[in-house]
Amino acid sequence: MRVQILKEYVKEHFPATPVLDYALAVEKITTSKKPNLILNVDGLIGAAVVDLLRCSGCFTAEEAQEYIEIGALNGLFVLGRTIGFIGHYLDQKRLKQGLYRHPWDDISYILPEAMMEEA
Repeated sequence: MRVQILKEYVKEHFPATPVLDYALAVEKITTSKKPNLILNVDGLIGAAVVDLLRCSGCFTAEEAQEYIEIGALNGLFVLGRTIGFIGHYLDQKRLKQGLYRHPWDDISYILPEAMMEEA
């Protein structure tokens, strides 16, 4: 549902969508091979932001490429995950549930002895 809403918004309001169009063409091929190989919300946002960088007229081609190469898109994904994490935290507090703590044995990492000697 989110993908469809975002896709419609981008197609209606963005000046051009060559990267999104390409991603949608790839999706047609991948879903013909396996139905769950869809363009997800992260992929759609990435394609849309690249289209904005390249086609909005606000950036030169060099500036747009620089933003892509330095990993500026990663910040968008981190931001989305952070907002989701905060939402889960607030829901747990509001519902008076204990905060989830993953078992320590599943997340602790013991360095190999050779690496510990170097440190």
